[in-house]
Amino acid sequence: MSLLATKTVLVRAVAIAALTIAAGSIALGDDTPPPANPAPAPGGRHNNPAWAGCKKQADDQKLAPGDARREFMKNCMKSAKSPGTAPATS
Repeated sequence: MSLLATKTVLVRAVAIAALTIAAGSIALGDDTPPPANPAPAPGGRHNNPAWAGCKKQADDQKLAPGDARREFMKNCMKSAKSPGTAPATS
């Protein structure tokens, strides 16, 4: 093989490799990343109106975070779940 033919083959190989790498990086760049904070599952504690009501009562009573607030929330949620309480009608 002559020197010119060797250079031609080398240049073609480098060009094909560069195009292949460029096409691969473009394809990888199109992927969208997953959301940073997934949405909360439906029916979770933040979608529970009873929990929100108990939290508001605890905030209104200015209960500090700790055992007293935790016990209040636990008792409040128990009373909200008990079947003997009927919802208020207007």
